[in-house]
Formats: sequence, C-alpha cells, structure tokens
Amino acid sequence: MYDLRLMSSPSYSRSLGRVIPRVLLLGPPVLCTAAAAHDLLYNRSGPLDWLLAMAVVWPLLARRRAPVAVFWCCWGVAMVTWALGTVSFAEFAVLVALYTVAAHRDPRHAVAAAVAVGLGVGVTAVRFGPTGSVNDVAIVLGGLTAAALFLGTTVRAQHRYLASIEDRAERLEREREQQARLAAAAERTRIAREMHDIVAHGLVVVVALAEAAAATNATDPPGARDKMLQAAATGRESLTGMRRLLGVLRTEGGADRAPQPDLGSLKTLVDETRRTGLDVRLTESGGWDALGPEVQTTVYRLVQESLTNAVKHARGATRVDVVLRYDRRTVAFRISDDGAPEAPARSGGNGLTGMRERVAMFDGTLRAGPAEPGPGWTVAGELRLGERESAALTPEEAR
Repeated sequence: MYDLRLMSSPSYSRSLGRVIPRVLLLGPPVLCTAAAAHDLLYNRSGPLDWLLAMAVVWPLLARRRAPVAVFWCCWGVAMVTWALGTVSFAEFAVLVALYTVAAHRDPRHAVAAAVAVGLGVGVTAVRFGPTGSVNDVAIVLGGLTAAALFLGTTVRAQHRYLASIEDRAERLEREREQQARLAAAAERTRIAREMHDIVAHGLVVVVALAEAAAATNATDPPGARDKMLQAAATGRESLTGMRRLLGVLRTEGGADRAPQPDLGSLKTLVDETRRTGLDVRLTESGGWDALGPEVQTTVYRLVQESLTNAVKHARGATRVDVVLRYDRRTVAFRISDDGAPEAPARSGGNGLTGMRERVAMFDGTLRAGPAEPGPGWTVAGELRLGERESAALTPEEAR
C-alpha cells in the first residue's frame, strides 16, 4: 500500500519536482536513440551512420537552453545524412527540435524552422520515397511537421496565457496591499482627528475652569466650587467619548465608528464654553434638521475646534460670535473672537489640519486668520453639499 503521508510531504513534492523535468528532458533523446538503433542494426549500418544518427539526436539535451541553435544543429546534420544517402528514425529528432522552437521562441523563429523542415521533407520524399508514393510520403511527413509546429505554438500560447494570469494576480495582490495601506493611513488620520476633537476641547475647558476656580477660590469659594464641579463633569464627558472611540477600535464592523454629535448639540457646546468666561453667541439661519449626519458632525466639529482655539489662544478675549447659515447647496460658517490673536500657535498643530480635512471632504473652503477689520481671530468658510444633502433641504428650510 502507498504511504499517503509520505506522498503528501514537502520532501516528496520537491523530489518529484526534480524527477519530472529530467524525465521530460531525457525522454525524446532516449526514444529517438532506441528507434534509430533498431533501424541501424536492422540495416547493418556503418560507424559513420551511427555517428551521424547520434549527432542528430543527442543535441536535444540542450534544447531547453538554446532551442534555435539545437534545431539548426539537428537539421544540418540531418541534411548531411540525407545527402550521403542514409535515412533513419534518428531524423525524427528534428521534429522534436521544431516543437521546442515553436514552444519557447517567438513565431519568426518557428516559421523559419518550419520552412527548413519542409525543405527537408521534400528532399526526403523525393530521394527516399518509394516509386509512385512520393506524394504520400510528403503528406505524412508534412503532417508530422505541421503537428509539431501546431503543438509547439499551442503550448507557447498556453504558457503566455498562464504568465499573464500570474502577472495579473500579482498586480491585483499589489493593488490590494496598496489599498490596504491607504485605508490604514486614512483610518489613522480619522482616529487622530476624532481623538483631537473629543479630547482637546474637553481638556481646554477643564484647564480654563480649573484656572478660573484657582483665581476665585479666595474671593468666591462657592463660585470656585461650581467651576471645579463643572470641570469634573466636562472631564467625565471627554473620558466617556474617548472610551467610546477606543471601544469602536477594538471591534470589527461596528455601526458606530465614533461618537457623532449633531447640530442639536451645539447649544450644549456653547453653554459649556460660556462657563469658561467667554460670552459665546450663536446665530443660525435656515433649517438644519434635514442635513445629513456627516454634514452635521462636520459643522459641529468645526465650531468645537474654533471655540477650543478661542479659549486656548485668544488672549484677553471676552466674546465669540458663531454664525451659521444653512442653504440648499451650502453651509456657511463664521466663528470670530475679539482677543489678541496668536498666529503661530493657531496656524500649526492638528486642530487646523483636521478642520481642513473635514472641509475638503465636502469640497469646501476654509480661511483662518486675523479678523479684518478689527482685533481677534476668524475662522470662516463653507461646505458645498452634494445632490443628496441639497435635495434633503426644502425651500422653506433653506430660507
């Protein structure tokens, strides 16, 4: 009985992979040699005939490395043999060489080899064919030549097809890897943006409330206590948001990729910022209820980041104006404060980068810089709504 475990082992596969090519390489020369030896022994041929027969057959051992050179070598020796008036089964090696050229070289070499073999077929049929059967010999030998050529070209076409399939599979694999890297980079960017939006605002508010509580602790203990409680509440909210985001990262295919606030949460955001001492005034025009969740989240994050920057960077600011206008095709926003701007601090960092990325998702515009005219800092721009978002707004809501 066969040992199936041995046959399926890697060592068995490697050994089989070495044996099969050797058998295929040695098979034609051995068969041609055996046929030629039988013919030469039967005809009691001399040493020269044996030498020429072996000279036709055994160059086939190098046919994989140099198909064209081996063919012309076999063909030349065969022509010499026919010129000397001898014919044997050894000349079938020329057909094997023709097949190899057709299978492993371009068509121009195969056509030239086929023409040469056709010439040899004509010479053989005329010189060695029986009287009255020259045409039959030519047809048989021509058929064998055509079969060798056809089989070689078919194998070559199959090899090219398989090579194209492998190349396509490799290219698809590289494209999949590239897409996976791009998706991973985009996901890292999204996570960094969400983490900044969720944590940065809360920490800035907590710091501002803590500083205000420390400043008023001696003169207004109850007020300082309220500010500390507000700071604790804000910190817990930020911690909850961060935990939700981390929870999403630990799961696959979750529906809620991250906490996604809508425009209904703007008033809570404004009230939270007011506790830091800034007079935040929110002005909205148009209806936002029919806006898509992506648009609402983007506008909320833009306002949140702008308020965070005002609390953190606007020196001496007392007021922040938030103006939002919802239209059928655009959502315009403008957030400005009256503090002394810190251009270097506001122009760098992840906050403004995240804002630009969010605005770019809607092919919008963004301008962040000193207010003109007057003191302060202004963040202004608009989001261009797609067909789905703009169609969701009715004419009454867009007024």
